[in-house]
Amino acid sequence: MKLTKRSRSILGVTSIAIGAIIAAYGVQGFIVPSGLGGGGVGGIALLLYYTLKLPIGLMTMILNIPLFALGWREVNKKFVFKTIWGLLIFSLFLDLFRGVQTIVINDIFLGALYGGVISGISSSIIFHFGGSLGGTDIVSKVIERKYGVSMGTSALAINGVIILISGVILGPKVALYTLVTMFVYGRVLDVIQSGVPLKSVTIISDQSEALVDRIMVDLGRGATFLHGRGAYSCEPKDVIICVVSLPEIGRLKQAVREVDPQAFMIVQNAGEVLGRGFVTNE
Repeated sequence: MKLTKRSRSILGVTSIAIGAIIAAYGVQGFIVPSGLGGGGVGGIALLLYYTLKLPIGLMTMILNIPLFALGWREVNKKFVFKTIWGLLIFSLFLDLFRGVQTIVINDIFLGALYGGVISGISSSIIFHFGGSLGGTDIVSKVIERKYGVSMGTSALAINGVIILISGVILGPKVALYTLVTMFVYGRVLDVIQSGVPLKSVTIISDQSEALVDRIMVDLGRGATFLHGRGAYSCEPKDVIICVVSLPEIGRLKQAVREVDPQAFMIVQNAGEVLGRGFVTNE
């Protein structure tokens, strides 16, 4: 169902707020009780909380003010507005959730693991609707636009310095577990952003039409013919390209074996697939 522009805007604002609330709970429910640090502005706010007992939410907002001033000149205004909204909700609930821990975890590894999972889920929601929670996201965007350095590289460098400082203040063990949190966060974000793992399959067979019929009937997937020619025989061949989910790959291999045991089959990872039957942009 197509949404109107107004409905999409309301959905975006609401979803960013939900993502920010989830992110705030992840920090106060798992990161803080485990004594873990973090990267970016959030990592600095955590250090100020551990050492000076300053409110994490308030400090997160204050530390982001100069970054917003920088981003206002250099970054898309729509992105800045969505980021300000997300950060306001995030900062507010960071302090509202102070001391809230619905699940008591006395294991720093579990705190790092689930803190990373919740952070990855919340960020994926916010990023999907074009927002962020400020911090190094804005700085990285500015660096990318002005100097051509990728956001990933600049964010890694900035976060690395902050984690190094955390290691000096909080101890090397905490710094190492903080890296676990950031790794899990990145993996969860990648999986959600890319969707369910998919496989791109290329099949070269003399029974191409029969194979496509099996693919459409057994798997319910479409396929595309590309016209090729054998290098050795110089005979024309139809090359089949199709995309299937991970659970379907076994059924596809079985179908190929039954129709043409001599078929040449290449299976590759498909990081993201957009279009009918898969992810859409709406």
